[in-house]
Amino acid sequence: MQGLFEIKPPSSVERAGSKAGGPLPKAEPFAPEALVPEALAASRERFIPVSRYGLRAKLIAMLKGEGGDERVWSRALDCLAAWRHQDYRKRLLDLLEDYLPFSPDSDTASLVELDETGRDKARAEFIQGVETLLNQANYVRLSEEDLRRILIERSPHGLSLKVDLSDFDDLLLCYRGTAVEVQEGRNPWRLYLTKDRAEVPVFERLFLLLKLKPIEQQAAEIAAATGVDQARALTMARKRREHLPAGVSSGKIYVKVFKRIPQVDLEMLFPNTRISFHPLDKVKLAVTAGGGTAAGVAGTATKLLAATNPFTLAIAIAGLSAVIFRQVMGFFNTRNRYMMVLAQNLYFCSLANNLGALTLIADNAEEEDVKEDMLLYAFLARAPSHYDALPAVKEAIAQFLKEHCGVSVAYDAEDALRRLIVDGLIRTDASGNLSAIAAEDARKHLDALWDRLLDVDTLDRAASSAKA
Repeated sequence: MQGLFEIKPPSSVERAGSKAGGPLPKAEPFAPEALVPEALAASRERFIPVSRYGLRAKLIAMLKGEGGDERVWSRALDCLAAWRHQDYRKRLLDLLEDYLPFSPDSDTASLVELDETGRDKARAEFIQGVETLLNQANYVRLSEEDLRRILIERSPHGLSLKVDLSDFDDLLLCYRGTAVEVQEGRNPWRLYLTKDRAEVPVFERLFLLLKLKPIEQQAAEIAAATGVDQARALTMARKRREHLPAGVSSGKIYVKVFKRIPQVDLEMLFPNTRISFHPLDKVKLAVTAGGGTAAGVAGTATKLLAATNPFTLAIAIAGLSAVIFRQVMGFFNTRNRYMMVLAQNLYFCSLANNLGALTLIADNAEEEDVKEDMLLYAFLARAPSHYDALPAVKEAIAQFLKEHCGVSVAYDAEDALRRLIVDGLIRTDASGNLSAIAAEDARKHLDALWDRLLDVDTLDRAASSAKA
């Protein structure tokens, strides 16, 4: 049992806990139609959907009711939160510096020149750092198989969107929290007299990171797949990107965070989305445009045959032109309506972009770590335990969250335990016993850690560790 508690000196990545540096957990295989309310209610995620301030108040009320000193516990938990904040502040600054060569919004230069190999390495390290933060923030990675399965689902907004995932060098899509949204809409097949109710699975939070492939690489792939020559393939690759805004570059990494995104509307989040018409709109356009144009041509032909002077001929041609113009405008008006629906959904669902998105994810990760640490520290301070009894502690914490906060959570005790042991707030021995130091001692201990934080020797060791 002793080997379980051999805590090595933490690296800059491992400093935040056992989840740091590891791969993001992937979603369990699912189909969107399987996400019914009962299934969602029964599932439990690591994410704790309670603010740290509300959770702190509930914990202090519980500890006070058991004879604890409210003031002492308030100070201890505040010091713990402040200690976590300084750690995440440094990690965020490091991540933003790593993002500088790839940021599309930066107004400062990094002054660090990278060759192609160095740039690829820096890109991989940046993405790994982002994955680490997402893992700490309790996001779940959406696998490519699940993503492709969702992309073929029908949108409830009447949009028919297509996305080519092969356009991207890097694609990271993660979510946190799922729910079911009930949407109502009038049924056109019932003359819009009745409303249909549909249960639409949504992602409460959705993180997207992507980088476009260089145009030359995409052209080479098109040439290999279709057999056309390189010049023709390059023309095809440029045509596929001609709708992208000016300034969009394959050398940049784009990061976005969204809220309450319907799972079947994931296509709208990608920059290479192509809009196609819903079958009902295709039928409507075919009937109106085709029928109207045919009637106009027939009428014009009749007038041309009967025309006896140039004035009558000019009127007939003008009438035909008006009919064609009206049908063409009807086509574009339908397309613009689709674009408006797309823009409105993105406008109200977007939370942050690029630098702001990274800051938001770092704040989320800090918030989750603080909540996890406060819970485990408080429960082990109430009653020392043993590593073998950790599942019972996790279940007790989950029960506390359910009874006092009204949320169902799969609490991640192992991650919080590692952090608290590294910080010295929880102690363990060779037998695997776990005990938390007293709240007043915890405050003094964290105060001492703060004093050593800016110590010259501490800074020198941190610099040496960063170089290694």
